[in-house]
Amino acid sequence: MSAILTKLRNVLVPAETKKSDDGRDQWPSRTAFLLASLGGAVGQGNIIRYPSQVFNNVGLQWFIPYLMAIFLLAIPTLILEVAIGQAYRGGAVAAYNNMNRRLRGVGLASIMVSAVVVVYFVIILVWIMTYFRHSFTSPLPWTDRTEEFYYTQVLRQIDPTPGVIGPNGVESFFTYSGMGLIGEAVGWSAFIWFCVYLCMFNGVGITGRAAYFTMALPIFMTIILLGRCCSLENAGRGIKLYFATWDSDSIASGQLWQTATGQVFFSTGVGFGYYIAYASYNSKWANAVQ
Repeated sequence: MSAILTKLRNVLVPAETKKSDDGRDQWPSRTAFLLASLGGAVGQGNIIRYPSQVFNNVGLQWFIPYLMAIFLLAIPTLILEVAIGQAYRGGAVAAYNNMNRRLRGVGLASIMVSAVVVVYFVIILVWIMTYFRHSFTSPLPWTDRTEEFYYTQVLRQIDPTPGVIGPNGVESFFTYSGMGLIGEAVGWSAFIWFCVYLCMFNGVGITGRAAYFTMALPIFMTIILLGRCCSLENAGRGIKLYFATWDSDSIASGQLWQTATGQVFFSTGVGFGYYIAYASYNSKWANAVQ
């Protein structure tokens, strides 16, 4: 039994991490770096957020500012971040500080943005896991009561007691009785943060191996969701809204350009600092453009 566990540990956790010429840990393979980097693009920003943005701006006109932002903003920034990480051998704060100490705040800003995004992404994953648990029930408990299920079973929202305004002013304010932590949400949150820890506790060696699973699963789920959506009634009408509708008036709208450009950061992951951190574990002279 111990031999099996030892063999399993060696498969999941590398005994030794590769080192660069300067002594810094290095990705076990180029594929591991690419998969970890792609994990920043193929995630909730694309699977959940992107469809809603396209739905609110239906039509081919959406792709004009979106693709322009991809090629003119996202791809050059991505190459630049990879090059900075490889050249200055550190995460966002260390890399920008090595460039010039006055740029340290740029690295700190990206870390702060990433921290905020990670915290609310974990909460979204908690809700997803709650739905996942209930999905084993037949019929699905949210059938014909989507909003009610979300507010009562997922958020456990409690109706507030309204405040009272009397002749002499405010007599009482809104109160929320019975508020407290949701046991299931706390449990799923602890589980998710533990999974995050498992993916990084041993450095890039374990992160590179975890990327094979964490990258393959979103792609697999995306294919399933896409196939399921295309099989639904009136799916053709939805596809037509995406690719066969044109609204020339919205092109002149600044809101469309702002939304499409903002979505690019969620779709590609640039600006959050992790490409710099990931690239710092490459060889210093690796091809950043590839």
